[in-house]
Amino acid sequence: MALAEKVLRKIHKLNLIPKSIRLLPRLSFVLAVFSILWLATLPQDGNYRNCYISENALMPGQVTSYFRESEWNIVRGYRHEIKQLEQKPIEQRNEVITQWLQDLGLPVSRHHNGFTNDTIYSIMHASRGENTEAMALVVPWINSDNEFNEGAMALGMALMRYFQRISVWSKNIILVVPPDGKQSLRSWVNAYHTSLDDTAGSIEAAIIMEYGKQGDNFQYYDMFYEGLNGQLPNLDLLNTANQIGQHEGISSSVQGISDRAINFTNRLKTLFAGILRLVVAGSRDVHGHEAFSGWQIQAFTIKAKGSQGHDVTQFGRIIDSTFRSVNNLLEKFHQSFFFYLMLSPKHFVSIGTYLPSAVMLAVAYAFGALNAILNSGIDIEQIPQHLSKLLTTAVTSEVICVGLSIIVPQTSLVTLKYVPLTLSALPLFFANSHRQQASNTTGFALIGLALLIIAFLITALLIVHFALALTIGLLAIPLTFVPTVIQRNRKLAVLCLVTSNPFFVFVLANGYFGEDFFANLIASWNQLQCWTWLVVILGWFPAWLMIAYATTGISISQAGKKTEKEE
Repeated sequence: MALAEKVLRKIHKLNLIPKSIRLLPRLSFVLAVFSILWLATLPQDGNYRNCYISENALMPGQVTSYFRESEWNIVRGYRHEIKQLEQKPIEQRNEVITQWLQDLGLPVSRHHNGFTNDTIYSIMHASRGENTEAMALVVPWINSDNEFNEGAMALGMALMRYFQRISVWSKNIILVVPPDGKQSLRSWVNAYHTSLDDTAGSIEAAIIMEYGKQGDNFQYYDMFYEGLNGQLPNLDLLNTANQIGQHEGISSSVQGISDRAINFTNRLKTLFAGILRLVVAGSRDVHGHEAFSGWQIQAFTIKAKGSQGHDVTQFGRIIDSTFRSVNNLLEKFHQSFFFYLMLSPKHFVSIGTYLPSAVMLAVAYAFGALNAILNSGIDIEQIPQHLSKLLTTAVTSEVICVGLSIIVPQTSLVTLKYVPLTLSALPLFFANSHRQQASNTTGFALIGLALLIIAFLITALLIVHFALALTIGLLAIPLTFVPTVIQRNRKLAVLCLVTSNPFFVFVLANGYFGEDFFANLIASWNQLQCWTWLVVILGWFPAWLMIAYATTGISISQAGKKTEKEE
């Protein structure tokens, strides 16, 4: 107690509390900068970890895959026949695949999704299993590059033929052939767990194959693993596939960066590219593994790149050996990480290492809220008198956003193009609006409440969707400057509102990605149940509306003046 009393007296003597309060705007900005610097230091040696297999039962590369050159003619024969189907209607293609699978003695079922062509699937029941667990091999007719998935379809048929000759399977194998890897596959996954009659037990892992028209050879493979709503596959599954690829002497890449060029710069690029891809998952470059998110299914996409180097059967051996490893598991994936950021195919960062960056952002917004209350010159004791108005404004903003969250997804594609442009112009409306108000108490209190809401939003998303929490925190950071700059220059405050408007960000995203990103974001909610749209419209935008509304009622001539009581 004596020590605590001594410390408190020292703090009071040095006047540290008032000094700290005056430094709140700078502290908020410094924390935001430090959050980025924290991430930038992660690719340095000693801050990341080497990939390893946590579950010993997987034993990747411990068995010999017999899917070798003897199967090359089988793959080539299937590819020759499939190539002739490219211009045929998809129903005719499905009939051919159905006939081939039935000739192999495999039953074929169909899923009618009601909005596009049927998805066919075939179940190979395990000879040593209890029909309670399964692995899925997904081969869409069209891959993520909107290219005919010719090589993957040939490999898929050859692998199913090969799998039948092996008696080691304890898990069923499902071959799924959807029209594409987007809504049709998502619909099949939902139906598999709810309404389909022909099922094969819980799906433990799923691999989506993309092999276009490269022919008999490929150079390396790309891996895509970012699921919807921040979900990631168990790291053991990715490490298993990569270790098998290394055993075959095949190079791999993550975020388009090869494992043959691992250095600090490439690790840093991979880190931030992975965060961006996780934020926009489901909105662009949908590969198919996203469709399995939400069902505790570990899934990733493997995509062949290049046309020279390795034999096509080596690509098939990666699938075969990965399935053999998953087949060894007696329980679900649980040993390794579910929350991580990849720096390369061989390096990763765990959640305990990267999480502080988002925590600092949340604290930055909390400091911004305190700044709006303590440094604005308002009488704190008057805030309870304005509590009803504060709550009314906050609820009204939320109700408006709830209406937008329902109306916007129902609008046509043509109308969607104008939504971001229209709503990004809101700051200009607020700039020309001036409400008569007796004091600035309500305005600054409303700004403080809005910043606190964003802090709570980031905190709520920290673990479940770190990438989205970090991105919203960084893009909305100009809002923390509003309570400071509005006391000097309303135009500067409006500039902060413009740059932090989520719909202005959507306009910039449309230009950066070279496509209608906003329409794809809405489609990801409608078709894939990706709730990024809901987080933005029900979390970020209401807080922005509250701050924008508050700025119209703050008097510049009175702002920043201290009350007589404070003097």
